[in-house]
Amino acid sequence: MLLTAIVITQILDPLRILLVGIAYFLSRLVKRQGMGWLGLLAAIVVIAAGFPFAILGQSGDIAWTTAAIGLISNALIVAALAGLLRLQRRLFQLFV
Repeated sequence: MLLTAIVITQILDPLRILLVGIAYFLSRLVKRQGMGWLGLLAAIVVIAAGFPFAILGQSGDIAWTTAAIGLISNALIVAALAGLLRLQRRLFQLFV
């Protein structure tokens, strides 16, 4: 399977989107400066590394490859969520 196909499959996975979305919105609730991004980064790594082993039941080199690609996929999901939230705030300020 091509690497781009793995990335697209991971980006469109609803469970991954839900877990990363929960981690993103929980990181926005943190009061201490800088701790939200640190927690989000830890969550991205844990989700990316745990998903192939725990959910998909993979092992060996394919699991580590999927985990490494999962870091990219999770970062893209977080970037999309942050961009959509920023767009929503701008549109809300524009129309209110």
